[in-house]
Amino acid sequence: MNYERQKRLVERLLDRTRAGELSWQESIRPDTFQVAFPNNSVLIRSIDDGRFTDFHVSIADSTGRVVDGFGKDQLDRDGPPGSGSGSWSRVLGELHALARRSALRADEAIDNILVEID
Repeated sequence: MNYERQKRLVERLLDRTRAGELSWQESIRPDTFQVAFPNNSVLIRSIDDGRFTDFHVSIADSTGRVVDGFGKDQLDRDGPPGSGSGSWSRVLGELHALARRSALRADEAIDNILVEID
């Protein structure tokens, strides 16, 4: 199976999240964050087996049914972003970290603390 569309999706989500254009929310599942669109949602979750941390992306329809899911193993089959060195694990890890920061409003918390200590 070709995962080019999923790769493009991850890259666009990462770009728009970096730019602060997406509002991620906490999911009911631990360490899982989601962003909603009119007809679908994207979830990214962290999976820690005690030795490694992996990330999994799920696409859900408007009823919450998962219609697609993938992780680094599927994305890495054709090579990392830009066919350079690295791995989709790094990209998914960055997306998860940024989604977490967005959902938990980390920048807002830091700004509030800076106001208090300045």
